Amino acid sequence: MKTVGTRDLKQNPQRVIRRVLESGDSLEITSYGKPSGVRLVPDRAAPSSWVSGADLADLAPIQPEDAAAWRADIDVTEDDGPGDPWQ
Repeated sequence: MKTVGTRDLKQNPQRVIRRVLESGDSLEITSYGKPSGVRLVPDRAAPSSWVSGADLADLAPIQPEDAAAWRADIDVTEDDGPGDPWQ
């Protein structure tokens, strides 16, 4: 289990709380390097991380030729400008 010292918690409480909320992991508070018996536990799951389109294409149960066409459809180059995606 990850730990945080009482000194760090006192000096940077917002950073410690953000660390718990972003990671979704509990932190055990230590005093002079020894566990204090107190933990910070998030009350909700951590936000999910971004998954790229290429990773989704690899996970999708579609035929390889369909995956290649889909990748070509979503590929953005410098020449592509804003346009109507429904055309």
